[in-house]
Amino acid sequence: MKKFLIFSCFIMLMGCKNSNTNDQTSIYADETVLIVNYQLENMTLEEHAELGSAVAPSFTSENVPGLLGKSFIGNLETEIFGGVYYFSNQKDVDVYLESELWKGVVAHPNLVNFKTDVFKTFDGTELANGNHSMRKTSSNPDDASGLHILVVNYTNEVNPTDQEMSSQVKEYAPVFSNENFPGMIGKTMINSTDGNIYGGVYYFTSRSAIDDYLLSELWTGFEGDSNTNVYKKDIYMVAPISTISNGVPVL
Repeated sequence: MKKFLIFSCFIMLMGCKNSNTNDQTSIYADETVLIVNYQLENMTLEEHAELGSAVAPSFTSENVPGLLGKSFIGNLETEIFGGVYYFSNQKDVDVYLESELWKGVVAHPNLVNFKTDVFKTFDGTELANGNHSMRKTSSNPDDASGLHILVVNYTNEVNPTDQEMSSQVKEYAPVFSNENFPGMIGKTMINSTDGNIYGGVYYFTSRSAIDDYLLSELWTGFEGDSNTNVYKKDIYMVAPISTISNGVPVL
């Protein structure tokens, strides 16, 4: 009888532990970011632009389940092109990457060296105007004029705990605003699916606004931190066809 009581108490404790674990609030939001990069082979910029205009209408929420928006991106200096996609959740990204639409894109003979990165977004990123579903957007192609994206990736010597990261996100997210950094539209705070890569996807109204941000005390202090290894600072122009895919946020 004594052994039975001990066993019963153990089961109850384990049940309570599992219940508490399941009830814990995640530090992540549902919104998920997919970043795609590729290069051109035997294709001119004009031909690539024509291809983009032809396929852009396919990238809408009606055609791609869970798609909140896509920004068509490119950097003429590095000759890297691609897209920044926002999905409602991770499952929708997985479905898209198995879709005929995606398979058709990667099968194009003139688009090569594809790279895809999937990122979770943090709860609190909305405080930096980083949730695409909550942003003010425009369908006017003129509003894409000058628009640029900065993609930052970094690793830490020592990763913060979930509690520490959640606290940091909610403390610093409001800092990333147009009031503090003229030309900044918003920042999506991201974390790789394995949890080891952190970063942000920023929208700016101009390239010069990005340059100013990267010279700011906030950025230089962050990049100079001994615990931080910033290994990616990619800058892209945003194509006007992004308005078709709800990919152009505005102030």
